[in-house]
Parts: sequence; structure tokens; C-alpha cells
Amino acid sequence: MKVLIGALFAALAVAGAAFAAANPAAITSKVLADGKVAKPFTVQVTKPADIVVASAKVPPGASFGWHSHRSAVAVAVVSGTLTLYDSDRAACAPQRISGGHGFVEKANHVHLARNEGKTPVRLFVTYLGAPHGQSPDVPAQQPPGCPVG
Repeated sequence: MKVLIGALFAALAVAGAAFAAANPAAITSKVLADGKVAKPFTVQVTKPADIVVASAKVPPGASFGWHSHRSAVAVAVVSGTLTLYDSDRAACAPQRISGGHGFVEKANHVHLARNEGKTPVRLFVTYLGAPHGQSPDVPAQQPPGCPVG
């Protein structure tokens, strides 16, 4: 994804430079978040849907609770460390994602994310293919075999 985003910004920069030469109102862009993603991923959307981008500030001790998303989600952690408990991992072993890193979750996948550190976590969340007019987040029950609550 980082390569794709980098290529997109490079293309925008070239197009913007060409346009700026002919038009004094130049296009500018600013990267808001950048996170390295370790695992490959695929996103499929079967009908028209929304792309939603949200920023979040997670105070120390705060949790999103057990939940899933109605669409795939790409998360870039800007600062702090977010601890992710994934129902697919043995005993929901924690994964710590620090600033400058990110992760992607498939739709309808139950997980919990919280700030177990002493400083706020800032992150950007992009919902890829969220159903229009519905909340993209769905509360979930704690999965069996996950001791974290």
C-alpha cells in the first residue's frame, strides 16, 4: 500500500507541476499519516460503497472494545503504540503497533485495540468500501479463547 500511495503522490506531483506551469493556482498535497504494513492484503468491494477517513486520538488506557468493521480497514499509527488483540492469533496474543507502522484488517474480523501506554496514540483509519449510510464499526462479543477484555 505504501508503494501505491507513494506512486499516487508522485503522479499527482508530476500532474500538479504540469498544471501549475499553465495555471497559477497550483495543487498542493500533504501526507497526513504513513504506516509500514507488514502483511500483504487484498480489498474487494462488490457494490458501490464509501471510503471513509477518520483520525482518532486514543488516551492512555482507552479501548475501542471488541468490534469488527463492515469493510476492510487500513490503519496508520502516527504516534504512540496501539496494542491490537486479534481473534485469529493464538490466545489473542497482543501485537504492538508503534508510530510509523500500520495494519490492514479484513471486513467482519473481530478484534480489540487499546492504548496500554502512557502517552496518547494518534492514528488515521481508512474504511475501504464501507456500506453507505451505516456505521462502519460493529460492536462484538469477546471471542472464546481470548483472555483479554
